[in-house]
Amino acid sequence: MIMVGPTRIWSSASMPVRTLIANVRRKVPEYIKPETTLLRQVALVLVVCGIIDLFPGFFLGRFEDILIKIPGLLIILPSTVGLRGNIFGALAARLGSKLHLGTIEPRFRRNKELRVQLVAAAMQLFFLSVLIPVLAEVAGRLLGISVGNVEDLVFISIIAALISGVFMFIITFGVSFLTFKRGWDPDNVSIPIVATAGDLLTVPVLFLCARLSMNLSDATAFLFSGSAIIMVLLISLYMALKGRGGSREILREALPVAMVAVMFSTFSGLVLGASFDALLAGSIFLIMVPALNGQGGSMGSVLGSRVTSSAYLGQYKLSFRPNELAISSGISLWLISLVVFLLVIGGGGMLLGVITGSSIPPVLEVLLIMFLGATLITTVTSAVAYYIAFLSFKLGLDPDNVVIPILTAFMDVVGSGSLILVLLIIGVLF
Repeated sequence: MIMVGPTRIWSSASMPVRTLIANVRRKVPEYIKPETTLLRQVALVLVVCGIIDLFPGFFLGRFEDILIKIPGLLIILPSTVGLRGNIFGALAARLGSKLHLGTIEPRFRRNKELRVQLVAAAMQLFFLSVLIPVLAEVAGRLLGISVGNVEDLVFISIIAALISGVFMFIITFGVSFLTFKRGWDPDNVSIPIVATAGDLLTVPVLFLCARLSMNLSDATAFLFSGSAIIMVLLISLYMALKGRGGSREILREALPVAMVAVMFSTFSGLVLGASFDALLAGSIFLIMVPALNGQGGSMGSVLGSRVTSSAYLGQYKLSFRPNELAISSGISLWLISLVVFLLVIGGGGMLLGVITGSSIPPVLEVLLIMFLGATLITTVTSAVAYYIAFLSFKLGLDPDNVVIPILTAFMDVVGSGSLILVLLIIGVLF
């Protein structure tokens, strides 16, 4: 009798609780519940991207001495990494369209259309590779941030463009042709592969070129940089005035967008450069920077693409107030980001910190930083992605050509800025 009484009391008391929970769940609007499909499809992709994006961070931690000797290198890093993805990702998208239309064949041969695409991408690559260090120098002087010798940065940027550009052209054309021959859609396969290859190649090549620049005399670096700037400007002027065919048209549409993206990424580099000595030097958080920026761009691209596509299909209306799809997608992406930030970036960053000899804070402190970073980055990313998609839709712009490059570059600022802000907050608390 003694045992029955409490059991009956517990059972009778638990029934209203279960009923209350069920009633509450029924009253919760569907649009603030996580999307099972989005969680299942996107989570694995972001986890894999998070793991891959730790490798560029590994090189940052491994060659931190070069960042100290060449302070402007960290400033041009986000722009240079983003540049490879923007230029060659767009090239892969154009190749996919040309392959579907039948204007090019999936093999390397003399073809006017292939030459047009090659020239347009090469012009963007070298023009912007000169612009990035010059822009970093000007912005650094205005903000009082040490950038170093601009001629060294121009040398590093141009030589890195030459080396990585050769590999990126081979990868972009090869992957696009191979996927098309296999019966896959290049738009779904080649662009993610090309973007990931750009992230993996750019950072080690940039440090290799930085090593080379340290062995040059000031006169040699100045002569090379001056010649490169004059040559690129003359060729760009010729293309603008005398250029014919598709290359000129591609440059007119793509180059302004890429320049805006470079400006956003340069600001991200300035944030990193200004915070390097105080917050990032010698710590595992320097290793995490590429992964944080990459995750911000990926989440923003997912949300922006979803809401824009739904608007074009007439499923959800884009208005100043975020629609149900944006809210539901934002909540789902936040849940995914908790897993990626805490387990992949936090855990992977500490593991690479051991390998590189970087300082590692207490585990609970790292997890708290990752939790706050995930929440802040996801919130800002979702808002920015939605309103850029909203404006692009209202202005009649193609999000594939305009919104995604700008959004990805802006996420560099969000990722780096969020990390610095969280580190400052944790520094006050601890």
